[in-house]
Amino acid sequence: MVKNFMLHVSDLMREMKCDCFCWNSVHNSIHQESFYKMDCPFSNLWQTYLNATNCGLGHSMDSNEQSLKLLEENDVVCFARFEYKECRTKIPYLKKVENGYMAVYPHLSAYPKENEALIMKINEIILSHCGIHVTQNRIVYLNKEYIRKESLDLNELLCISDKLFNKRNHLSKTIAECMNEVDIDLDRWIERTKEILNRTSITPVRTKQCTALRRCNYYSICFDESNEPDDSILFFTTNQHKLDAYNRGIRHIQELPLNQIEGFRLQYAQYMASKTNKPFMDRAALKVWMKQIQYPISYLDFEWDTFAIPPYENMKPFDVLCFQYSLHVETQDGNLKHYNFFESKDCRRHFIEQLIQDLPKTGTILVYNMEGAEKLRLKQLASQFEEYREELDSICSRMVDLSKPFEAGLYYNSKMRGHYSLKSILPVFSKDVSYLDLDIQNGLNAVFAYRTYDDKDEEEKKEVKKAISTYCQMDTYAEYIVYHGLIEEVKNNA
Repeated sequence: MVKNFMLHVSDLMREMKCDCFCWNSVHNSIHQESFYKMDCPFSNLWQTYLNATNCGLGHSMDSNEQSLKLLEENDVVCFARFEYKECRTKIPYLKKVENGYMAVYPHLSAYPKENEALIMKINEIILSHCGIHVTQNRIVYLNKEYIRKESLDLNELLCISDKLFNKRNHLSKTIAECMNEVDIDLDRWIERTKEILNRTSITPVRTKQCTALRRCNYYSICFDESNEPDDSILFFTTNQHKLDAYNRGIRHIQELPLNQIEGFRLQYAQYMASKTNKPFMDRAALKVWMKQIQYPISYLDFEWDTFAIPPYENMKPFDVLCFQYSLHVETQDGNLKHYNFFESKDCRRHFIEQLIQDLPKTGTILVYNMEGAEKLRLKQLASQFEEYREELDSICSRMVDLSKPFEAGLYYNSKMRGHYSLKSILPVFSKDVSYLDLDIQNGLNAVFAYRTYDDKDEEEKKEVKKAISTYCQMDTYAEYIVYHGLIEEVKNNA
């Protein structure tokens, strides 16, 4: 049990999102790897950009008095700490200006939104209680259109503004205007957050927010769904009535009144699978989809990492770098051959050349969920290496998305439990092949392993390379199994 501990402003933001999220963040904290690969700390870059490399520096346990002393002794202080009623905050950059201070908030983002004004307002209140008058606020953000040349140009990469971005990603209202629209009772907010965190336990309540945009990291801690039936109403895709229905005691999709089903094709597939207690298949539509598949069939999968700061020439902020591909090629006589690529650092050109060499010049390229992944990656590579555009465009034109039959409701098995990833679908078609036997079992783990690759000795590098390559190879073999599983389903239901 946690009693009378120090809060941080981030705890207030979590409380605003959800009581359970706030409580779990302290009592069941989950380590989160960064979504972006950073070759150096972002703070090093923005401090250089703001000419703040020789300034006062705050430290994690500094008191108000220590921070105030830093401000007295320096025109600029970075990472100054302040607290009010046991709620601490850290101000990235404070600079003395006429009649007060300017606060600057750097964002590892291209579009810091207007809701960021809330944190600035909280900080302004805390600082005012410490005798610090903030008269100006600025943001520093990444220029999404910046294209790196041989070296990194911070004056082109970073931008500073007194405005924030609206929902359409346009600079609109000033920070001052946004802050003026914020009305909070900070004292009550702090006390409420303390009360939540000092509880010995918390009772979770399912809401739409639990899975909005992306599932909450603490969802599985709050809700154990392992004992739910495969056709649980909770797994009914995009249905707005499912939570109310679950609270009324409805457990199976087939039990939901028809007037509460929106009628999407995928929902129909789920409903029919629940009602008939067997897989649903639109056989005619599946046969039409399969007609486009031509031999040799190439089963393709990439692994990549995302760089917030472009590390190499012709890359933009938040571009990705593909470091791995797996390719299984199936000929009409049933022969299956595997190709693999793995490299670190700037391997883009070699990646392209090897892929062009390994892929057959004809036939279908089957990719799972390709539009926002493999196909997009090849388009980005084509823009970075114009000399390969024609060949890369040709590869894209032969791609067919293996996820479409599932996402479009042409085939649904309740064992999928409302999930449509390759890992969720593979067990439907094979009991013998599983990701659970691998050292690396998902794409994020593959990325995190890749990030440590260059720091390993040669023996460790071999192990990391093998683990990542084995995982990626499983993806393309899973594509092969799933495609042939669909073929068998069509045959068996003739």
